[in-house]
Amino acid sequence: MLIKPVTVGMLGTNCYIVCDEATKTGAVIDPGAQASKIMAAVEETGCAVKQILLTHGHYDHILAVTELVRRTGAPVAIHREDEWLLDCEDVKFFGKREGYVPPKPSLYLEEGMEVPAGGLTFRVLHTPGHTAGSCVFLCGDAMFSGDTLFQESCGRTDLESGDTGDMLRSLKRLYELEGDWRVFPGHDSFSTLEHERRHNAYMHEALRR
Repeated sequence: MLIKPVTVGMLGTNCYIVCDEATKTGAVIDPGAQASKIMAAVEETGCAVKQILLTHGHYDHILAVTELVRRTGAPVAIHREDEWLLDCEDVKFFGKREGYVPPKPSLYLEEGMEVPAGGLTFRVLHTPGHTAGSCVFLCGDAMFSGDTLFQESCGRTDLESGDTGDMLRSLKRLYELEGDWRVFPGHDSFSTLEHERRHNAYMHEALRR
């Protein structure tokens, strides 16, 4: 499995191209902006995009969705609780320069769902806290944690539909997953779940609840 990160947009969002090297098929996770930059990276991998997966619906994770759908024909998947964010005022304002048009999801993500993307399968964990519909995707030994889990931190909970109690419960759940995982967050540096178990103060707080 090839994972190609692309940092895009004004907030430095981590978009990921995840490709099954045997079949040259896979997914794009969180295409936050700069569709041409993302598509250039896709072409470098030689990967055919079979799914666009959204960890949540904030504008900095979705503004390139419209153009990626146009160029690849791939369906879009998001949790139903975050669908309203695809057409909220923030995304309308920031999406003007990107030519953003709200996409129609083809799939609503649910807890425990397994989403095929060509030669890959992504397991969905519903992890509310940053938003009500935030999700984490597991594939192989990789965890795509969106804005739920960051390196030694976590996503903010003070925006609409965010909830601190939910975030702590989600972090506790991730802490308790079996084994180690490579963690690919929505912003900033990559990590491992074992590193976060040892050093993430928010996870430690979650365990005290």
